[in-house]
Amino acid sequence: MTENRVFPLFSLPYLALNDVIISLDVLSRMNLSICSKRSKRISCAYTIPELQLSLILCEDSKSIIEVIVTDQREDVDVPLVEHVWNMIPTDIKEDFGKVIEISKLEWEFYHDPSVNLTGILCNRLLEFYGWSSWEEVVFQKNIEQSDFDKFPVLLPSAGTISFDKEQVTRAELDTLFMKHGNIQLINLDCRYPEGYGMWCARTVGFFRAPQNIEDILKMDCEKVDCTLSGYKNSDVNRFLKHWLQSTNCGNHKYLKREIRLCNVENDSNMLEDLPVTPWNPKQRGQFFHFRNPHFDAAIDCSKGFDLLRDDGVLATFISDEDEFIFNIWNERFPDIPKEDFPPNSVFY
Repeated sequence: MTENRVFPLFSLPYLALNDVIISLDVLSRMNLSICSKRSKRISCAYTIPELQLSLILCEDSKSIIEVIVTDQREDVDVPLVEHVWNMIPTDIKEDFGKVIEISKLEWEFYHDPSVNLTGILCNRLLEFYGWSSWEEVVFQKNIEQSDFDKFPVLLPSAGTISFDKEQVTRAELDTLFMKHGNIQLINLDCRYPEGYGMWCARTVGFFRAPQNIEDILKMDCEKVDCTLSGYKNSDVNRFLKHWLQSTNCGNHKYLKREIRLCNVENDSNMLEDLPVTPWNPKQRGQFFHFRNPHFDAAIDCSKGFDLLRDDGVLATFISDEDEFIFNIWNERFPDIPKEDFPPNSVFY
């Protein structure tokens, strides 16, 4: 005998919660939030522990909004989910407002070019998740003054600036640093003008380092990270000698803390003619406080070599295979939280 099962009407609220909110469907959650004040309160109540918001500015006024969400709690098994919204301006009036679902996680939004739909959705996402700024802006196009006119709040508040193109010009960098005074991280995986002197960001990340290693000292930043430096031990030795003769620039916004160079060729003795000393516990602490946007860690510098400048600034450098690590002790005995020590954080 066939059994007739009644649809569980009273479970509809749970089904909506499960399919829309707990599933981390960003677009559906936003749509649910604008239905009513109560639906907005419910949809916002379930927080997402990990959320990354990125804006990619493309050629022809196109842009891409990427929302990456993940839940890493032990009792919830939700994989990383990346939502992609392609914002496409069109002159065809019949296509205004058209939304095409490419997949469950990717959509195309066609809109009137006179309407800044990208800015509207970006601001709505920030409001919905209670964020004050965008995490990353990626330039596939040339940087222009009009970009900051179009996104007067969004661009100057973005923490990370990256480039997905072959090169960036001096004029583009001038515009960027004049309009954005609080860059936390700038990633340069492209060609850039040699000898550029206006770098101003908390962290500067190079895929390929400047040709002249001395240029690193001129940068206004806390941290420099080079993936493929192409330097030799003799270059690093010259850099350390220049550092010993330098002073903290009074017109710089940041004090340098960390310099990390990878792919350093061993062509000579890096310590040649340098007044290095082993760790003295009376001069500095054993652990340096490494900090970046992703994690913090207490770095054991007990086996490093120390250099003391005439102005009293102390630094420790560590050479490990083809990597050069240079930590500057602006605080000789930093107060480091317990959670940043091994085994919670292990760096080297």
